[in-house]
Amino acid sequence: MSKRRDRISARQLGALALCSAGVPLFRLCCRVHWLWALLGAVAAALTLSGLTLLLNRRGRAKGNARRWAGCLAPFLFAGAAVTAWAGSFAFPETARNVIAALLLFGLAAWAARIGPAAVGRCAGILLWVTGGLYGVVLLFSVPELHVPWLRPGSGNPTDALRVWAALSVPGAALCLRGVLGEDQRLPHWPWWSAALIAVAASVVTGGILSPALAGEPEAFRTLARGVSVLGVMRRFEALVNGAMLMSAFCLCAMLLAGALEAGKKTFRA
Repeated sequence: MSKRRDRISARQLGALALCSAGVPLFRLCCRVHWLWALLGAVAAALTLSGLTLLLNRRGRAKGNARRWAGCLAPFLFAGAAVTAWAGSFAFPETARNVIAALLLFGLAAWAARIGPAAVGRCAGILLWVTGGLYGVVLLFSVPELHVPWLRPGSGNPTDALRVWAALSVPGAALCLRGVLGEDQRLPHWPWWSAALIAVAASVVTGGILSPALAGEPEAFRTLARGVSVLGVMRRFEALVNGAMLMSAFCLCAMLLAGALEAGKKTFRA
């Protein structure tokens, strides 16, 4: 495979990062009160934008920086394993199923082994699919919003820290800086898009479900179950489950691709 085909474009990298964010967005952020979701999401976007700006100015890592990058490989690999396990919860029937987690991990590893460009091309397609599925649920839920449930006062300030940590995970896309195409720069838009979606998901989930139900682990799935599109289409939870599985695949593949690239830098240094 040529070096050109090994490269990933900035647009593909952004799509990969945003599609990967679907896991923390709709597994955690939607369950947090919108105020803490807003604070945590903005903090994560600022953190990742700052790192993006720094890496764009410094260019590709060299020397000791490459050795430090190699130290990330074990953490990225561990994160991929955790993501594969979380992906088993995409469908209730496969929750806690080790075989389902291993299959997801194996598929993501195969994609990462082919190269970051292949993973980026997958994400470029899956982003439109997952965005459409998540978007339908959010958009058609708005008319049933119960504003009093959105009043400040519920939740815990530590929830903002949890949101910040969760939305920082897709920042692993920054580890693929070295395989960007020539004259390509790391994008900022995925971090701010994820922050906006986090707040929207939190507002919709908290404003439609009761405060107690909004904090449940499967809150977004419960929300999707009650969505009605023009009074005809109902029960979107199966489609949301599929979108969650796609997001988990992208996140797992991105973490493994980042681990491979970080490991290569150690041996090249």
